[in-house]
Amino acid sequence: MSRTRAVLPVLPVLAVGAFAIGTDTFVVAGVLPEVVEGLKSSLADVGWVSTVFALTYAVLAPVLGALTGRVDRRTVLVVSLVVFAFGNAASALAPSLGWLLAARVATAAGAALYIPAASASAAALSAPERRGRAMAVVLGGLSAATVAGVPFGTWLAADLGWRSTFWLLAGLGAVCAAAVAGGLPEVRLPASPGLAARLAPVRDARVLFTVLTTLLFMTGGYLVLTYIGAVLAPATDGNGTTLALLLLVFGVLAVGGTVLGGRATDRFGATPVLLASVAGLAVVLATLPLTRDGLATAVLAMAAWGITAMSTQPPQQHRLFAIAPTSGPLLLSLNSSATFAGISLGGFIGGRVIAHGGAHGLDRLGQLGAVLAVLALGTALIGVRVKDGGPAAGRQAPAAPAPATGKSG
Repeated sequence: MSRTRAVLPVLPVLAVGAFAIGTDTFVVAGVLPEVVEGLKSSLADVGWVSTVFALTYAVLAPVLGALTGRVDRRTVLVVSLVVFAFGNAASALAPSLGWLLAARVATAAGAALYIPAASASAAALSAPERRGRAMAVVLGGLSAATVAGVPFGTWLAADLGWRSTFWLLAGLGAVCAAAVAGGLPEVRLPASPGLAARLAPVRDARVLFTVLTTLLFMTGGYLVLTYIGAVLAPATDGNGTTLALLLLVFGVLAVGGTVLGGRATDRFGATPVLLASVAGLAVVLATLPLTRDGLATAVLAMAAWGITAMSTQPPQQHRLFAIAPTSGPLLLSLNSSATFAGISLGGFIGGRVIAHGGAHGLDRLGQLGAVLAVLALGTALIGVRVKDGGPAAGRQAPAAPAPATGKSG
């Protein structure tokens, strides 16, 4: 069976797992009021539920990626989904905020292990000319979470209580673990001589600039997205339903942006697609002070934002995987770490801008976000122009490795 044929049935399974993790990542913001009431805590304290998850993910993603680089991808994926399921079950049973925070750490550990492993599996099982599209399918699960998972989880929490949302995610994680165990062929990436060799690409300047690029444009985007309700208040008149529809527009176009980014990467190459996407994101953020006052212009802005933001991810993952395929899980983990660090950093910096920006604080969010996106363009270009890849240069594996696949006996 060819690699392309082997990967087709399992890509949707990998995408569903990413959907569960994406929902878990972003739904907490929608259920915070219910958690505050249920645990009799303050909104500021419960806000740490999101922060702890993102920070844990950011710290553990590269560490777990390095430690599991030689392990069969199927095993890694099943373990990550089981941990994810148990973490959500513990979240649903949490009797106190401290218990909930500990459960979110465990959940984030599973999530940090899953997304890079799923992306690496999709890339390794695909023919080189279809690698961008394969990664886009997995990332599409994350995008789809903003369209369906987050609204549904928020509604479920409002109707049946916040614990029901975590029970749903625990069940979804368990189902995905069973599906991966039964449906994914064994995938082993070409082995490096040892841990030191697998870590060597981390010192490659191309890797550092690529990861820094992700950190910059994610921070710029989440400067605004964390406070999107307040930013779009002039267009929504404070109506939650209208805001939800605008976020739906963002989510639907984000899915389209992921697909577009994957296909364009296969056709035009990763670098042109990344530069065009980040430039588009900079324009969207810079013009938000002009587009956030009217509903029609806000719809256009959210649509453009969804496309440009998510079309950045397939080329970034493709670039990292091509630098050193044998260290693919570690490098993709670094990119995931940068993504979640950007989410945390964007929310933190945005809060400071609003607190000290006076009457124009909300407008300055978009302006500062655009500046960070422009800086991301600069680091992306520097990464492309770097000639000396660092210690790993000249020792990396070929760009299109042939992974060991097949059913274990």
